[in-house]
Amino acid sequence: GGWVPAGWRLGGRAAATVQLAGRLGAPSLNGRAEGENLALRHLLYGVDVTNGRFVLDLQGQHAELSKLEARGGDGWLRASGRADLGAEPNAHITLTADKLRVLSRVDRRVVASGEARLDLDAKGLRLDGKLRADEGLFDFSRGDAPALADDVTVLRGTRDAAPTAPPAPKAARSSVVNLALDFGRDFKVRGRGLTTTLRGQLQVSQNNGPLRVTGKLGVDGGQYAAYGQKLDIERGDISFTGAYDNPSLDLLAVRPNLDIRVGVRVGGTALAPRVALYSEPEMADTDKLSWLLLGRGPDGLGRTDTALLQRAALAL
Repeated sequence: GGWVPAGWRLGGRAAATVQLAGRLGAPSLNGRAEGENLALRHLLYGVDVTNGRFVLDLQGQHAELSKLEARGGDGWLRASGRADLGAEPNAHITLTADKLRVLSRVDRRVVASGEARLDLDAKGLRLDGKLRADEGLFDFSRGDAPALADDVTVLRGTRDAAPTAPPAPKAARSSVVNLALDFGRDFKVRGRGLTTTLRGQLQVSQNNGPLRVTGKLGVDGGQYAAYGQKLDIERGDISFTGAYDNPSLDLLAVRPNLDIRVGVRVGGTALAPRVALYSEPEMADTDKLSWLLLGRGPDGLGRTDTALLQRAALAL
C-alpha cells in the first residue's frame, strides 16, 4: 500500500535481469523483466484486477512489451507494444479488452470490450480507440462517501517550518484523445426518479483542452417517477454537445392504463431540467394534475383530493 495512493492495494511478484551500458545521456539496457500474479484493487471504486503478468525485453535503445495481460471478472485486458529509450524517448502500446470488468461496485458496474492505441513521447500523449459496453449499471440513488471539495488543500507538517519556494511550473504537455463509446444493449441507469436502459454512441475527444463529449443516447423503455406515480417512458433522448456532465434532455413519460394520455415532458439540461405536464388531448394544468395523480378528472373531487391537487400545483 505504501507505493500507491490511499485506498489502492498492489500485489504480485516481479523480477528483472538488466545489463546497463552506454553513456549517461544515452543508456543502453539489455535484459528482461517479468511479472506474475499481479493485482490492483480499490474496494471503494470497485476496481479488482487480478492474474496480471508481463514480459518486457530490453534491447539496447529499444524495449519490447511482448506480453501484458490481466483478468477483470470473467474478462481480460491484453496489451503489447514497443518503446525507444534514446535521446527522444517514445512508446506505442496497443490495448485490447475482452469482456473486462472495469468496475464491480454494487451501484456502478461496467463490463467493456474494445481496442485502443496509446502513443507517448516527451511532448505528450495520444489515445485512440473504440470501446463497447457489454454490461453496465449506474445507480445514482446511492451516495458516495463524503469527500473534500476540489478547492480544499491539506498541508501537513510543523507550523514553524520554513516556507519553501513554490515549485517551478512544468512545461505544458499535449494531450489528444479520440475515443468512440458504444453503450451496447444492456447499460442501465437508476436514480433521480429514472429507471431505464441507455443505447447509443458517444465520441470522447480532447485536443490540448477540456474533455468534450458529443453524440446522442436513446432511452429504451423504463419508468420515470413523478408526482407519486411511476410513468412509462415513451420517448427519451440525451444529447451531448461538449460538456460530459450537462447533456440536453428530451423525455416523455405517461401514466399507464388510462383512457387519455397524460404524463410529464422533461426538457432542459441535466443540471437544470424543466418538467412540464403533458396531455393528449390538451387540457388545463388542473385537469392534467387530476388525471396524473388520481387517475380521473377533477369533476366531483372531495376535499382531500382537492387539497392534494393544490399541494401538487404549488410544487409545480
